[in-house]
Amino acid sequence: MSEAVVWLDGEWLTAGAASWPAADRGALLGDGVFETLRWRNQAVERLERHVARLESACTALGLCSPLTGNELGDLAAEICERNGLEDAALRLTVTAGIGPRGLDRDPKGQPAVLLTAARRTAPPNSIALKTSLIRRSPTSLAAAHKTLGYTDNLAARREARNAGAGMALLLDTGGYLSGADCANLFWMRSGTLFTPGLECAVLPGTARAAILDAIPVETGAFGREALTGAECVFVTNALMGAIPVSALDGKAVATGSGIPGPIADLLD
Repeated sequence: MSEAVVWLDGEWLTAGAASWPAADRGALLGDGVFETLRWRNQAVERLERHVARLESACTALGLCSPLTGNELGDLAAEICERNGLEDAALRLTVTAGIGPRGLDRDPKGQPAVLLTAARRTAPPNSIALKTSLIRRSPTSLAAAHKTLGYTDNLAARREARNAGAGMALLLDTGGYLSGADCANLFWMRSGTLFTPGLECAVLPGTARAAILDAIPVETGAFGREALTGAECVFVTNALMGAIPVSALDGKAVATGSGIPGPIADLLD
């Protein structure tokens, strides 16, 4: 099998030949952002939403958004062609680039940009969640944007795995439901669909936004008890789509009729 090809700062390289300098702020300080996208049917799904979220994250971190939607779409098509991929997981990483030692950036510094592609792994039929001890802060940039500082998410996932679950459920610092370690959270009760509001340290997922635009959803601050007795609970992200939650903290979750049909169709 040939080595994967990546795009780094305007050059096509094999993955093994691509590297950032030792002084790159993304590697040293987590000073950067990323986007995870799905490529299928010869296009990036919800490309405009991803570009808008990337621009928002770059603005929040004081970075220049490096690519337009058309540029990212063209690069996505080329990287998938070069790697022979039809259904792919793409990752665009933007760092603050090379900088001096310490916290301050070089005012003349240029961002570093990396695009990678890999075959998309089929998601599980269902997933078990474990409530994490880690709490998300509504004022944290790492909660509102896909920053490179993923320490809390990684620790929460390890917590969940050690407890025999597949993914962590996180609350915010007020004790309200926030979301899963790499996905947004939804549940249905008495025919009404619910999801935590952005004020609860929620990452504005692109799949989440697609649901909110298409279907009536109640958003707000909800305690963990809101999930008790729900007709169905599920998580969403750009690569998985919608996945039913089968258990929470070791207790089975009622799945009713599974993912509601309109949502299954929307994110299939």
